[in-house]
Amino acid sequence: MNVSGMPDNVRRNVRFAAAAAAAANSASSSSGPSLSSFASPSLTGPLNATSARLMMPPRGTKRPLSVVQDGISGTAQDICSDFLCPICLELMKEAHIISCGHTFCRVCLEKSIDNNKRCPKCNYSVFSTENIFPNHLVNQQVLKYKESLELNETMSRKSRKSLLTELEAYIGQSSGFMRVSDLSSLIAVLQEKKNQLIADSDEIKYKLLDTFLAELRRRKELQLATINNELAIVNQDLDAIRSSLKRNACHNVKVENENPEADISVPSAVSEADVDTEQRSSACTDVEEPDFQFIEGFNVPVNSELPASSTSFEAKKKKVHLNFEELTESYFTYRIPVLSDPSTSNHIKSTDLHENLNKFGDCVSKFSKFSCLRTLATIDYAGDKFPASSNIASSIEFDKDGEFFAVAGLTKKIRVFDYRNVIGDVVDIHYPCSEMVCDSKISCVSWSSYLKNKLASSDYDGDVTIWDAFTTQKQHVYKEHQKRCWSVDFNKMDTKLMASGSDDACVKLWHLDSERSLTSLEAKANVCCVQFNPESRYHLAFGSADHCVHYYDLRKMKEPLRLFKGHKKAVSYVKFISSNEIVSASTDSQLKVWNVDKPNCVQSLQGHINDKNFVGLATDGEYVACGSENNSLYVYYKDLPKKMISFRFDQRRFVVDPEAREEDSTDFVSAVCWRKGSNVLVAGNSQGIIKVLQMV
Repeated sequence: MNVSGMPDNVRRNVRFAAAAAAAANSASSSSGPSLSSFASPSLTGPLNATSARLMMPPRGTKRPLSVVQDGISGTAQDICSDFLCPICLELMKEAHIISCGHTFCRVCLEKSIDNNKRCPKCNYSVFSTENIFPNHLVNQQVLKYKESLELNETMSRKSRKSLLTELEAYIGQSSGFMRVSDLSSLIAVLQEKKNQLIADSDEIKYKLLDTFLAELRRRKELQLATINNELAIVNQDLDAIRSSLKRNACHNVKVENENPEADISVPSAVSEADVDTEQRSSACTDVEEPDFQFIEGFNVPVNSELPASSTSFEAKKKKVHLNFEELTESYFTYRIPVLSDPSTSNHIKSTDLHENLNKFGDCVSKFSKFSCLRTLATIDYAGDKFPASSNIASSIEFDKDGEFFAVAGLTKKIRVFDYRNVIGDVVDIHYPCSEMVCDSKISCVSWSSYLKNKLASSDYDGDVTIWDAFTTQKQHVYKEHQKRCWSVDFNKMDTKLMASGSDDACVKLWHLDSERSLTSLEAKANVCCVQFNPESRYHLAFGSADHCVHYYDLRKMKEPLRLFKGHKKAVSYVKFISSNEIVSASTDSQLKVWNVDKPNCVQSLQGHINDKNFVGLATDGEYVACGSENNSLYVYYKDLPKKMISFRFDQRRFVVDPEAREEDSTDFVSAVCWRKGSNVLVAGNSQGIIKVLQMV
């Protein structure tokens, strides 16, 4: 720069700035650009009062909003403050320097000099714009900085694939001036980067594999320990069973040895005729004929207590194999006390098996005891006198002796049939021995467990009616329920006490000697069913639309003894399997078995279909029968979740019908009842067809 024509003081400042610029240029080659290298020491110090006054806007002008920090308008921006103009706080455009050494944008500096004739930073006097000079070094650094920002923005916008494509294109286009050593270096760098990426990926992979395999080993070790414990119990039980079979075989051989053939040989003095007669007489007296109360006809029940043949044993073995998974789960449920208590390792007694093993044996035996349901008789409850929707048999109940059973339903009639006559008739057309006509559709009937002629019914008008089942006369009508009454039940201990449940969310207690209800138990939802504990006069259970089974002590009616939760829909039936076991049915297609001493479900029975209708529920203390919305009857054993047997109602009502009716997908089994002390049950469906069935 030619400074010969400048004044001495200006010339001295320009030389100082040039020296500072040369030093900054040498430093920038190693550490990058920094505008602070070109500024005088006053650039980093505080502004004096004069310069501050010169930089303030005129009065009446609104002060602009301040920036966040060092001229950056937002924390999301990444701008170096060394390249910002102190006046406009933006990247410098056409950077110019004053004799004092401070650099600004050309436009900003010219405006400041025209207005104030001084340097905006140090208040150095500048009389005209002829005393400012371009700062080429700063312009170059600002240009490089802008290019780097644009490059970074462009690189961030481009995808990995486009970058690789450009790199490949660049290498292909540059092959003319690239040497082998250059390519070797590039390949070495790429290979090193590849190895590093593989190593990083493998490290993550191996760490994940280590975590997975360690957890897998822990779980498998737990499974192995469980399997070893279970296998030990199975071996002990198997040895005990085989020892018992061997002892029984030895006992049978011993009995045979104590009665040798010589002792039963025929004396020579006795004639063959006498021997033949005696043998026939003995044969007749030794075989005990089953007593069916002198029932005769085509439908005589089969005696299920007769010894099983080899064929039936094979059928039972097949049934065990078909239900092996469920039986396995049940087996280990019974054997949990042995698995968890090492002190019971010697659990086999000398004379019999462990109690839990015996219980499981009973479970297997009872589950495989029956293989099908045999029809003994068919009854037409409706008689085709009503529309199909009114033929539904809603309730079936046996009397206390099992001699008569009542069928009631939407025909508004209660028909009583003599069981002996029904299964003894040669012709499959049966008539009731008595019939009672109600004013409304009947939902439930219950027979007194003490008074043979007492029959109670509940109907859609909310009435509870007491009938004489043999004279067909009404003895009393209770009209206290405000809505449809779904269920009624006699107490088996206090034989004059009754309970009823209704859509009015009330369970009412009645006494045959009282004109009005004794008390009411308020529920929070519609009551669908109610039943007394068979061995208590104070305990009853009811199911309601709140999806729960409520178990109450009538002496403490403020809150239930137990509230059994687990069903997903309304509870439609509750029945007592025993004094401490309850089975409930719901429209979630599940039966659940509860123990009154435990809060959780003991067993869930599934397989039938029940989404919206009352399909019936009955139990004999071991087996549970319920209807299904596929027009079938299902029978379960209470300790196993899958069905034991099922029976589908055919569309042909009687044997004499010429052809079966067309299949109706809406037909469903609507009621079922067990005959006390037998393997006979009675079921009815939505067409009014009643089947007397026997498990065989």
